[in-house]
This record gives sequence, C-alpha cells and structure tokens, in this order.
Amino acid sequence: MEHTYAGVVTATLVAKGLSGGYAHRTLFDGLDLTVAPGDVVGVVGPNGAGKSTLLRILAGETPPLEGDVVLAPGDAFVGWLPQEHERREGETVAGYIGRRTGCAEASAELDAAASALADPDPDGSIADRYALALDRWLASGAADLDERTPVVLAELGLTLAQGAAVSASSTMTSLSGGQAARVGLAALLLSRFDVVLLDEPTNDLDLDGLERLEAFVRGLRGGAVLVSHDREFLARSVTRVLELDLAQGTNRVYGGGYDAFLEERETAHRQRREKYEDFADQKADLVSRARTQREWSSQGVRNAMKKAPDNDKIRRKARSSRARSRRRRCVRWRAASRASRRWRSRARSGSSPSRSAQRRARARWCRH
Repeated sequence: MEHTYAGVVTATLVAKGLSGGYAHRTLFDGLDLTVAPGDVVGVVGPNGAGKSTLLRILAGETPPLEGDVVLAPGDAFVGWLPQEHERREGETVAGYIGRRTGCAEASAELDAAASALADPDPDGSIADRYALALDRWLASGAADLDERTPVVLAELGLTLAQGAAVSASSTMTSLSGGQAARVGLAALLLSRFDVVLLDEPTNDLDLDGLERLEAFVRGLRGGAVLVSHDREFLARSVTRVLELDLAQGTNRVYGGGYDAFLEERETAHRQRREKYEDFADQKADLVSRARTQREWSSQGVRNAMKKAPDNDKIRRKARSSRARSRRRRCVRWRAASRASRRWRSRARSGSSPSRSAQRRARARWCRH
C-alpha cells in the first residue's frame, strides 16, 4: 500500500525523535518535524542521506529505528507517491490511478463493510465499521473518480505511439517512461489526500507537467512533504526546508522557503569557517609562542654557561677531587686488606698480633 487515509483537511503530522536507516547504519537521528495544513516542507540532502527513507517512515510503510509519527486526527488521509512508478503487469491506467489515489482500497473496504451488514450486529460494531468505511470512501474521492479521470488524462495530453489517446483502459506497461510519469501526475491531481508525501515528483515531467505540479502543490489546503533535486521547483513551492546533513550527522528545519534556506545555510557555513580560521590562527600563534619560548630558554642556558665559565670549572674540579678521593680510599682499603691477610697468616703460624693491634694498624692505613 502507498497510503493510509482520512477525511479531513485539518490533519497534522508530527514526527518526534525519529531515527531512520538500517540495522547496521543510522542515516538520521533525533529528527523532529511538524507538518500542519498549508505547510510544504522540502527535504534536501546528499544521495544516501535518508530522504526517501524518511518519507516511507512518515507514510507508515517503514518503522523507524526510534521515535514516533503521530497523525491528528488518527484517521488522517496520508498519500505517499514514491519515486518509482511501479507498473504491474496487466494493470490498467484506471487501476493504477485507483491504487495510487487510495480509492481502490477505500472501495474494497466499503464493499466488505457493506457485505457485513447482513450479519447480526448486537453491539452495533458492524454499523460503525460501515459508517467509517463510507466516510473514507467519500474522502478519497472514489465516488466520482471514474468521471474525473478521463478529463485529467485529456488535459495532460496523453497519447499513445499510434496517436490514440491514453485512456483509462490502456495498460501501464504499454506506456513510455514519460507517459507513465504523466499518469503518475494524473493520479496526484486526482487524489484528495490530507497530507501528501512526494518523492522526486518532477522526474520525467516536461515543462507543462512541471507547471501543473507546481500549481497543485501551491493549491494544497493540507500539508505536504516533498523530496526533490529540482531547485527551481523547491524555490517556487516550499515554505520550509528540512536538511539532512549526512557528513555532520545532523538535521535541521529552516523557515522562510528555499531561498531563505540557502542564505541562512551559507551564513552558517561562513560563521563555521570563520570560527575554524580563528581557531587555526590562535593555535598557530600558541605554537609559535611555545617554540620561541623554548628557543629563548635554550639560548639563556647557553649564555649563562658562557658568562660563568669559572663556576663550571669549579664544578668539574670538585667532581675530579671527589673521584680522586674515592680512588685513594679504595687503595687504602686494598692495602689494609692485604695486611689483614698477612696477620691472619701469622695467626695460623702462632705469631699473630692481638686484635687491638690489628685495629690500630688498619686505622693507620686509612689515615694515609
């Protein structure tokens, strides 16, 4: 299905905290959007930013990774017209238009509800179901769709290769890409949605088709969300712009139309660029100061050493003196050790001096 329904013109669509994408990749996150009657929101961003994914979520075709989409009232008639014109084998132009406008499904629901009226209805639920189905059928425009379709097809000037006019009974697979695009436009012109979601609606349309599309969008009483790379179409149609910035991982709504969006975005980019340039200048200045300070410190040490050579000589002399003192002590201790060994040898031969005599002799060696 390409829609849900309603039957009122005052429908409002509210998205809160939406995250969309795939299980392994989030395309947008924390998206908030309100589409009130008369709003035409243009969704812009690079390819792969999630623009079509957002429309599918708003249409209820794809569940969001996070967040909610709320319609007020809950039975709002929302129409989603995807970028690709799906042409089913054997489907006629009338069948295609009925499917795209939601009239075919509304008619099927009404028929099912009418058939159920023959069943017992003790609590009145069957009657309520029929009343709701009838309201939706009327709101979809199904009551006079068959009469309106040939008029719109003729206005669009659709003809087959043989020169014959494209009729409601023509098969969709017999049409060229441009003809299929015009039939898609016819479905849009024949629709009676409260909120319209359009994905690249200008594709394959000629100048006349573009003018009719723009007139349709400008004349909407309900809200609309559209994705398009056609800047002129956006400039003439939208009242607000939702930008999906894949590189920054952000989304933002700009008011005032497409031209105002371009100006505000350029101002924001310029401010970010100036802020970055200021940061880069400050960083370069800090690095330069730090380098200069290190050079000054190193030069100061070198100058101090040059200006006080005597101090350095004194330090070297002191270190040399301490080294000589250590060497002398080692020599004395080795000599004392040799004397001690001689005394021990004498002790073994019975001519050892007393312990006190040994200590006095070692002390004499250490004093030398």
